[in-house]
Amino acid sequence: MSRFAETTVLESPARAPSPLDRPPIVLDVNDLTIRNSIGNAELVKRVSFSLRRGQTLGIVGESGSGKTLTVRAVLGILPRLLEQSSGTIDILGRRTSEFSKHDWVDVRGNTISAVFQDPGSYLNPSIWLGRQVTEVLRVKKGLSRKDAKAETLRLFEAVHLRNPQLVYEQFTHELSGGMLQRVLIAIAIALDPEVLIADEATTALDVTVQAEILDLLQELQETQGLSLVVISHDLAVVAQLSDEVLVMRSGEIVEHGLAKQVLRHPRHEYTQLLITEHERFGLEHFIGSERREASVG
Repeated sequence: MSRFAETTVLESPARAPSPLDRPPIVLDVNDLTIRNSIGNAELVKRVSFSLRRGQTLGIVGESGSGKTLTVRAVLGILPRLLEQSSGTIDILGRRTSEFSKHDWVDVRGNTISAVFQDPGSYLNPSIWLGRQVTEVLRVKKGLSRKDAKAETLRLFEAVHLRNPQLVYEQFTHELSGGMLQRVLIAIAIALDPEVLIADEATTALDVTVQAEILDLLQELQETQGLSLVVISHDLAVVAQLSDEVLVMRSGEIVEHGLAKQVLRHPRHEYTQLLITEHERFGLEHFIGSERREASVG
């Protein structure tokens, strides 16, 4: 190849992507440690990870492993008597330790949002479900009553709620757990956040509805450009959605890597145990399909 031809290739738009072409980091956690102010016990120890725009990070571990405390620290909602004793959290390049109360009000919902395990605990049983969404839109986006209702109905359609107008005028006791979770997801994405945290969002649902919610999260990621953090004790749930997997035990990260690598070739004995225990719940389907894709490729 001539010198001129080499220059032409280098300047071509079709050049191989460089590290500078990678999506920006939207969430960066570095050496996060959380302790109990009574007794000084460390509950989360030096946890680090980064999330890029459009990426899905799965955090898996048994109850008490520290995964929920980690994301609560990210959201600035640690329980009373618990505190971030060291480490840093950056959301879109902003250091959360420097946030004022007003900053947190602005960031939650607008930049980072969350869906938790029991939607009924986060919804008001005495107010129409639709009005709970419109209130968020009117306060945070400044929409008129009419525009807020129209946007709420659009969001209900986006999360695949049948008959959005009917759901708008219903109360929490009139909907199933899966439908309530869809309403909560609609609220979580109402302000177009960059990052959505799903903390055991499918745990209380039956298998069929769980699969529907997982498909919905994946669809929303593609259509809305969300970056997802999926928290679960179920490795099969994490395997279905995640680009990277972070395995936690006793407040520490024991394994962290690309999802396919962690699932096919787990290095830590605890990860191996999780895979063995969850194979009968369908994990082998995801590992098997990945292996088939790799062999075809």
